[in-house]
Amino acid sequence: YNEAGQVRIRAGLPIYECNSRCRCGADCPNRVVQRGIRYDLCIFRTGDGRGWGVRTLQRIRKNSFVMEYVGEIITSEEAERRGQVYDRQGATYLFDLDYVEDVYTVDAAHYGNISHFVNHSCDPNLQVYNVFIENLDQRLPRIALFATRPIRAGEELTFDYNMH
Repeated sequence: YNEAGQVRIRAGLPIYECNSRCRCGADCPNRVVQRGIRYDLCIFRTGDGRGWGVRTLQRIRKNSFVMEYVGEIITSEEAERRGQVYDRQGATYLFDLDYVEDVYTVDAAHYGNISHFVNHSCDPNLQVYNVFIENLDQRLPRIALFATRPIRAGEELTFDYNMH
């Protein structure tokens, strides 16, 4: 990160933040994702039939951390089972943790945060990064969403569900 907490590496590369084994304190500039959401965000009903969405109530600078996608960690086998049920219901909140292997999935259907409501876009303003803090198991990254460009107050937040 730079001194403003903006990510400086390209998407696809992992981020390793300081953790409890470091001698630095909570104000260390290499502790960004673990500090949590720092922006005022709002859940709203979309006007075009996409259900709920999330918008920011304040300006977000390019490359800034916005939120973490959180939920229940389940095996990919359990995700397949739940995915069939979710497909019948017309909604799914599964996020595969496939940074190195497709072993685990985050299910935000019952446990999560505001990220559960972020919609897909082929031209998103958020980018996914794999972050490691206390856990260095590459099969279990934390999923952090960073701004791909400056985002205006009132703008809907989106990411590409099919990112590469």
